[in-house]
Order: sequence, then C-alpha cells, then structure tokens
Amino acid sequence: MMKRTVHYVPHTHYDAEVFLTRDETFEIGYSILIGALSEMKENPDFKFAVDQTCYIAPFLHAYPEYRPLFQQFIDEKRLEITCGMHAMPDVNIPSGESFIRQIISGKSWCKRELGVDVKSGWLLDTFGQHPQIPQLMVKSGFDYNLFQRLGELNGPTEFWWQGIDGSRLFCHWMRASYAVLYGAPNSLPEFKTFAGKRLNDLIKHASSEHILAVSGADLTHIEPHVTALFKQYNSTFDDLQFIISTPAEYFALVKDLPGYPVCEGDKNPVFQGCFSARIAVKQWNRKLETLLANAELLDALSLMLGVKSSGDRLREIWEPVLFNQFHDIICGSHVDKVYANVIDRYKGSHATGQLLLTAALDTLIDAIDTSLEPDESSHNSPSRIPIIVFNPLAWDRDDVAECNVAFTDKEVHEIDVRDSVGSTVPFDILSAERYSTGGIKRARILFIAQNVPSIGYEVYSVGNKSEDINDTYHSSLWSNQPDFLMADNHRDVIENEFLSLEIDAWNGAIRSLYDKTTDWEFIPVEKPFGGTIVKELDNGNFWEYNGHCKGDALMPMNRTHPLPIEGDARAAFSYHYGGDGRVTNGSARTEYNVNFAFGSGFFATRIRIYSGLPRVDIHTTLINQDERVRYRMAVPTTLHGGKVTHEIPFGAIQRPDGEFAAQNWIDYSDNARGLAVFNRGLPGNCVHDNVVMLSLLKCTALKEGYGEVGGFNRGTKTTDGYEKDVQHEFDYALFPHIGTWKDARLVQRGLEFNRPLLALKTGVHRGYLPKRLSFVTVSAANVIVSNVKAAEPLPNNIGEEIVVRVYESSGWETTDVEIRTAFDIESVTEVNLIEEEAPGSGVSVGRDGRSIRLDMGPFEIKTFRINWKPLAH
Repeated sequence: MMKRTVHYVPHTHYDAEVFLTRDETFEIGYSILIGALSEMKENPDFKFAVDQTCYIAPFLHAYPEYRPLFQQFIDEKRLEITCGMHAMPDVNIPSGESFIRQIISGKSWCKRELGVDVKSGWLLDTFGQHPQIPQLMVKSGFDYNLFQRLGELNGPTEFWWQGIDGSRLFCHWMRASYAVLYGAPNSLPEFKTFAGKRLNDLIKHASSEHILAVSGADLTHIEPHVTALFKQYNSTFDDLQFIISTPAEYFALVKDLPGYPVCEGDKNPVFQGCFSARIAVKQWNRKLETLLANAELLDALSLMLGVKSSGDRLREIWEPVLFNQFHDIICGSHVDKVYANVIDRYKGSHATGQLLLTAALDTLIDAIDTSLEPDESSHNSPSRIPIIVFNPLAWDRDDVAECNVAFTDKEVHEIDVRDSVGSTVPFDILSAERYSTGGIKRARILFIAQNVPSIGYEVYSVGNKSEDINDTYHSSLWSNQPDFLMADNHRDVIENEFLSLEIDAWNGAIRSLYDKTTDWEFIPVEKPFGGTIVKELDNGNFWEYNGHCKGDALMPMNRTHPLPIEGDARAAFSYHYGGDGRVTNGSARTEYNVNFAFGSGFFATRIRIYSGLPRVDIHTTLINQDERVRYRMAVPTTLHGGKVTHEIPFGAIQRPDGEFAAQNWIDYSDNARGLAVFNRGLPGNCVHDNVVMLSLLKCTALKEGYGEVGGFNRGTKTTDGYEKDVQHEFDYALFPHIGTWKDARLVQRGLEFNRPLLALKTGVHRGYLPKRLSFVTVSAANVIVSNVKAAEPLPNNIGEEIVVRVYESSGWETTDVEIRTAFDIESVTEVNLIEEEAPGSGVSVGRDGRSIRLDMGPFEIKTFRINWKPLAH
C-alpha cells in the first residue's frame, strides 16, 4: 500500500447570519481570526483558510492593526482566501446575474485590497448546485471548486464536472464533511483511532496518495494541539503522513493528474423545505433583482446620454442583497431576529434603488420628444398626458402596462389611450375618483402596449376621447357575465382569442382551461380544480417537509411530494370552501375575484386574462392561522407521461419527479403541448401524477427539531416561522402552449412575467430622441440579453464603458448572431464574467459601426465590454 499524505486544512465555516445576528457573528468571527493569526505568528507550520469578503473586509476595518500581519501571511501563502464571493450564496434561488455579482464583489475586493486573485471555489455548505456552475466558475477565473453537498455515495471524490455548455470544472466533493478532523482528541492513541474512523471513507475513494481533510465547523476556533499530534504521529506510524496545508497546495499536487472521471448533470435537491420557508425572503430577493437589473440598464442608457454613471451607489445597494443571498439566509433556515434584519436590509436597498431607477428614467424621459398635436398641447394643462412605456427586455413585446393619471379639466368623462402614431389600444379604468360633474379627477388605468421596442420605449398618451376618433382596436375579451348585473351562474366563463377559462363561481377553482389554438383541454374532468390551494400537514422544520433537518445530508434527498388524496384529514383544499365570486369585464383585461374564510385563515384570488396575451395571471392572498402546515397551488392536467423542465440560471434542464427550485418557470410537456407555470419569487415546485404544483408558504419553526449547535439554542425565538396572522400575496401565471418549452420560448415569456413594462407619465416637451426607439436588439430569439450595465471600475477599463452580457437559452449552436445598437461602437472586447479581458472566440464590429457579430455555443454565456460614442443631441 502506498503511504498517504493527509492535507489538513484548518478553517472555520463562517455562518454570516443564521442563529446569531450579523453583529453577534462578527464578534465570534473576529475572535477566530485573531486566534488564527496568533497561531500563525507563533507556529511557522500553521496555515489557515478564510472565506467570504463580508467577513474579511469588516475584520480588517475593525482591526486595522492586524492588516500588515494578515497581508504578510497571505504573501507567505500560509493564509489562503477562498470562496472569492461576498457571501457563500445559495445558487438555485438567486439569479445567475446575482451569482456573478457575488464573484465581482468578492474577487475585485481581494485584488484591490490584498493583491489576491482567488482561485479556490468554496461552496462547501451551499444547498445543491445546478449544472451551469462549471461555466460560471471557469469564466470567473476559478481553477476548482470544493463543496460538501451533493455527491454520489460510491462515486468519485474528485472529478471534472462538465456543465450543460461543455465547460469543465475540477471539483472536490467533501464526502466526509468540511469538519473531517475537527474535534481531534489530545492523546496520540485516541487520535489514531479517531483519524482512522474519520479518514476511512476518504482513503477508500482516494484518487492518489494525497487526502484532503478540510477541518473546521460552524464558527469554531482553531485547534493548535493538532500540530503536535501530527509530529508525534508522523514519527511513530508509517501508514499516514499528516501535514498542515492550504487548498492551493493540495490542488497543485493533484489537479493535473490523469484519470479523473468526467461527471455531468444536476447536483440537487437537498433540503427541499428551504424552497418555501420564510417565503417573503425569496419574494423580496426577486423584487430586488428585478429592480437592480432595471436600474443598471437605465444607468447604462443614462451614461450613453452623457450623464455620469451611478455605479458606486448601485454597488452599495447590491451589498445588502448579496449578503441576504447567503445560503442559510435566503433559504429561510434562520431565527426570528435574523429574519427581521433580512427584511430591513431588503427594504433599505429597495428604497434607495427605486430612487436611482427614477433618476435614470427621468434622464431618459427628458431626452424624448413627447410633443403632441398643437390642439392637444397648447394649454398649460394639456388635454392629453404623455406616457413613456419602457421595455427592459431585448425583444419587441406586447404586454400589460399600468399607471395613474389625473385631470384638472372637470369635463373629461371618457378617455382613450393612443400609441405614438395615434392608434388607440385596449385599456381599462381600474379605479377612479371623479368630480361632481362626473368627470375623471384621478384614475388608475391598465392598457395593452403593443410591439414595444427591444430595450427601448414608445410614447403613448391618455386623454379626453374625441368624438370623431373611433377605436382602432378590437378587444378579444368575452365573459358570460353582463357588465352590471351578475347572472345567476354557478360557473363563470372568461375568454380571449387564445384561451377560454371556466371557473367555479363560488370558490375560484378553474374547471376548464381550454386552449383555442390547439383545441385542447388542460384540466381533466375527474379533477376539475385547477389553481386550487392545498393546505397540508407539515411536521418538518425550515429545511425539510414533514421531517427534521439532517445536518450531515451530503447525498441527494429527492423525496416526491404528491397531491394529498381527497378526504385526507391532514389536508384542506380551497375549492371545498367558498365565497361569492365576481367577474369584471373590460377591453384590456377580464378578471374573476373571490375571497372567503379558508379554515381558520383567509383566502382570496384574482384570475385575469388580457386581450392579445396567451397567459393567465393569478394573484393570490393567504392569511395563515395554523402551525405546522404548508400551502401549495395545484393544477391537475390532461397531459400524460410528460417531461418536467426547470429554468435554471442561464439555462434549463430536465428533472425527475420531486421538489426542485426553478428560476422563472417550470414546464410540463409531452412534446406536442405543455403547461408552464411562471412565478415571481416562488422557486419550489414539482409535478406528480400529471399535477403541476407550486409551493407558496411553509409554516414551521425550529421547535420541530434541531440540535443546539452552530450558535443555536432552544431559547432562541423562531416561531415567526409559523407565519400566523401575516398577509402573504403571491403572483404566478399559467401558460398553455404548443410543443416543447423551446418551441414556446418560455425563457422570454417567463422574463416578461418577471420584468413588466415600465409606464411613466411625463410632461409635454421636445427632446432629441424620437417617440419610439430601440437601444439594443438581437437577431436570434434564443440569444438572451441578460445584463446591460456600466463597466466595473477595473484597472484595465477605458473610461466609462458599457458591458453587455448574453447567453444562448435553448441548447442550440447559433452562428452569426447580430447585436445591434442605437449608438456608434468605437471598440468591443470580449471579457470574462467578472469583466476582465479573456481569450474569446472572436467578435467584430459591423461595417455600419452600430452592431457586433458573434457565434454562440449551446447554453454559452458571453460578456462584452463596449466603448461607445454618446448619442448625438
């Protein structure tokens, strides 16, 4: 037998905020780092690995006197910074752009402040990983990745993980956890027995004579006595040699050895309850991701218009969001005092982000020509109000827009909404305050904006309807209910040109979802309750459904979650209760509303369809009054033997039965037709027995079972997790379609649901931009613009440049893709994901000077830094 070398890597798993608040955790973390520095100072053999800049940066700020020593040990390669991210995030719930932002924040700080290029990925406690991680990490400059979850019991410890784009990342699975030799006894005989048991599985599956023993637990101090034990062991026994090492030293010895297997596929799920525990955290995260994506885009457009970028302030707003994406925070497995801090951070970022977005929009609006016809704009108070409708997505789209309007003219009794060439579009008044004359004083309007330009805008207007102008649109909406008096129907029918819905008038269950384009009924006759809300018994804690957290869960835990059987006393279906539903007719939208007591709680839902859109939008309100329950939305389907596809960051993959996290959508399709469910911040979902289910709310706590470890004790309050008396609101949508998810362009449709059109009123003025303009377009529908932003302030950047990131969304090789802009391009450089120059497949500026051409591989992500000329005034 060969003699094995055990590479002992001391570290601490820094739990940023889970059972203790951020400030409380800082105090423990600071003490740990001071102890590690002290040991390195006294013992030249000692080394330490430290992760997450949300921990390192505050430490050096609080203890600047230790910065020279910190830097010295880094330079001596005894102190290694791993992870290279602001916080160790969950990677399934946040967006792909958030993951990149984590790396930009972490790696740029390490380079700027410490001169370190972090190469060691360190997702050691992240709850599962999707198969775009290899591409994301390779294109961010990582050489390898270490993680504890998830591996294969009899599979390799080290392997090349090949992602869905073909990228390969060298990975080490910590099959014996990240605390292999933590808690080592003090005597040599006891240590030999202890080490033999702890290392047995690692030795059994070792690929070489080198064994990696990452050793440290949650917020734990170093164990200096192991150095003496190692010396005693090495001089006494011949089977193993123990050395104190760093990840970099270990991987320098093993990474390039031949014979490692290539593995593919998803590394999920684990801790399925985390997809709906503390659900407001997930919803706030999605809200902030959307807001910041829009703010970065508008900031970049403002830069093109000659206004200085707000990049520094945007980075400040991102910081609390990135911190909240720490895996134990966004997954909901934290105590009540942490939860309060999390929501406060989201609210603070949202308030500031909204101000920056508004300022950037004002810059754009001021440049747009919103002038009206002379007879409509000659007075101080125009008879028509300009509305800028902005589309943040890179394709022309039809979608719904809403805004508030007000009139000082007391005789505005009827209004219309017109596009930039004067054609009227479908609209409805959702609510109105009127003068005594009957004229409209203030109103909330909804209208269908049609063919809004790609990453662009169009000027609409609302005002007094002229008698000599007829509506130029035809509304496709119909219902079986009259406009004013309710018909005595038990079933309400609402329709547009694509869909017909039959809804139980008393409880809101969708009895029929009929697709007119395919002549297909999606709701089975034997289960006529589409969209029903199911309340189920849940004796689990924040991590699991109906079970306790297994803290050593290193293997996939894919339990199926079928819909409860009718009559099961442990479950309640919303359609077994009832109220008095109402249909509201309109030209732009028709909707059904109902609310009623749901057991001891409350339920309300709004089902809405629009003229010209093949989508059913649902807004549901729940107030829970029970402990140890979960809520799901269920849609039984007539599809059989279909495939389940989930959107993941920068891609989509097929998955088996079970609860998984999705980005914007889940799809269930038999290839001929399918049903997609879109969500806003509701990641958990599954399909079982042809029923598509979306997890909404988990109402559990830690009374359900968790050991007093990692800073947790049973006296810490977690009962807010029961979500009692809290009003929760959920937005999701149903999308029947022909063919597969690729045929239906679900990536685009899901983004449309999550990034609505922005409708903003403005005054009448003449600007230098036309009434309708696209800033960026892409020739290939499967190539998605993921991000447009001002470039990061890196040393090799040339002034204030624009970064554009795109990805191929359907798994297709796509050549000669053209990205066209409204501005002149002086130069373009392909960069990696963190905006540093990297060798690429080549990109060129078109002859017109306003386009670039590129080729895209399946699910490939590409990033470009563009030097541009400002738009001429």
